[in-house]
Amino acid sequence: RAPLRLQLNYRDATGGNFLFEYSKNISRGGIFIETHHPLPKGSKIVVRFQPPGNESELEVEGEVVWVNPFVEGGENPNPGMGIQFMNMDEETRGVIASIVKAIAILPEG
Repeated sequence: RAPLRLQLNYRDATGGNFLFEYSKNISRGGIFIETHHPLPKGSKIVVRFQPPGNESELEVEGEVVWVNPFVEGGENPNPGMGIQFMNMDEETRGVIASIVKAIAILPEG
């Protein structure tokens, strides 16, 4: 996983409204979305985001594979949901792999 904070939007696969949130990190296989209102585990979603340095927006199907629920009172500093990417074409897979690789070699600080 590589740290990546960027604005994204997502909707459930049934075609509901897009919701705006932020990512916390990304890997070749998925992304963590920070939210106080995570979808249930097993939910199918579509995620859209514009990767840094990329001119076009990516749209990727995914599934909620784990949930870190919001706890009133701030006892959970990282509420959100882990999304596993699904059905990616080779171009999208390559873009995501490039993002992860680029972030992984950045100096800390």
